[in-house]
Amino acid sequence: MQEERKTEQYLRFVAGGSATLFMILTIFLALMKLTLSVSHFLWGVPVIAVSLLDIFFLTRSLIRRPKNIDTRVSSLLIGMGTTFGFSVIVMFFSTIHAGGGLPREVHLLGVSLSLLPYPFVIWSLFCLGNCLTVVPEAHAVVAHGPYRYSRHPLYVCYMIWAMADVLMFPSWPMLLAAGSQIICLMIRLRREEALLLQTFPEYSYYYQRTGLVGNWL
Repeated sequence: MQEERKTEQYLRFVAGGSATLFMILTIFLALMKLTLSVSHFLWGVPVIAVSLLDIFFLTRSLIRRPKNIDTRVSSLLIGMGTTFGFSVIVMFFSTIHAGGGLPREVHLLGVSLSLLPYPFVIWSLFCLGNCLTVVPEAHAVVAHGPYRYSRHPLYVCYMIWAMADVLMFPSWPMLLAAGSQIICLMIRLRREEALLLQTFPEYSYYYQRTGLVGNWL
């Protein structure tokens, strides 16, 4: 039992620590680009706000001991990949595929689509609070705020960002990365739901009445 708890803590700190380091790097890059243009400013301010909230709530969740946790290595890799792995790929391809030869209107549509989720992400983070994690953990059932209308509002926003990135930086590698991100997010949310259903009997009622978006899925 003691060895199992050590393994759980190790996985949590590896995942949370890696995500925190990435958020710090993201904040630094956003600050560097903030004054380059209006677009960079509109992108940078919400990115900094979300990254700071991520760091704050991730740190607080690491202090708490979860009631249950998925210790599979595959869940750790999926959690880290969907949290910041895809963003690293976007940062790389955004420097070599900006525009991609598509009409400017398509790129602007991608930019607009990428800005749309930020208010919902910030709202979701405040509601999720100390339950924010990288690997699937069972802390509590969160059913208020945007979670009244979606079981996974954060992941829905991540999927929207993936689609927006394809429009902003169109290429076959980006399309493949975005598709992989969406598939991995679906796997991640299913594993989280299985853990919550196993840990909290009341989650079953919430699961039945709330879809991924409204009553869908």
